Amino acid sequence: MLVDPALKAEIVARCVAGTFGDEPSHAVHALGSVTLPDGTQRRVHLRHAADAVLLDDHGQVALITRIHNPGRGKLAVPGGFIDEVDGKVETSRTAALREAVEETGISPDALAQAEVSQIGHRIFDRPFDVRCAWNNLPGTDIRIGEFFTVSTLGFRVKLHGNLREMHLHAGDDAGAVQVFEIAALRREQFAVPDHLDMILAAARG
Repeated sequence: MLVDPALKAEIVARCVAGTFGDEPSHAVHALGSVTLPDGTQRRVHLRHAADAVLLDDHGQVALITRIHNPGRGKLAVPGGFIDEVDGKVETSRTAALREAVEETGISPDALAQAEVSQIGHRIFDRPFDVRCAWNNLPGTDIRIGEFFTVSTLGFRVKLHGNLREMHLHAGDDAGAVQVFEIAALRREQFAVPDHLDMILAAARG
């Protein structure tokens, strides 16, 4: 993670000032370069993601435990990066529901019957999530040592019934999947600080 506050502020300001919209035209956008304290320059990128807040009729939400940093071992809503194949970018909704299946094992049939709606607008102001790439990121032009940050758009997925009675199993980037009472959740449990805000917004409908 990038810790220099001035560089983080500069990168986030570029994200917020951009005109990428809720449905970006590419999975990754270039944000130019920044100058490090030693005078060297590093390229910066904005990578787009989507998240799914899986709710039921009993005030509960399905959450994963992350197996990778940032936030390894902490809770998160299922989600991940938008895919781009041969220049075609999947929609945020498609990405969110795909990640929900991959990370929680939720049945596609259950998702097909769920009420799915967008939560607000895509979030670009995320200074806690400015990263230094630890390798060349597959499917992108982000190279090792370069900086990138992540925008996200959340989706409320209201499932019928009780999540505790549904078959869930962790996969992909999830070490575990569990069902929690929304009212009992605390901010310090989360790997990504704005995930609790996303859950509360989804619960309000």
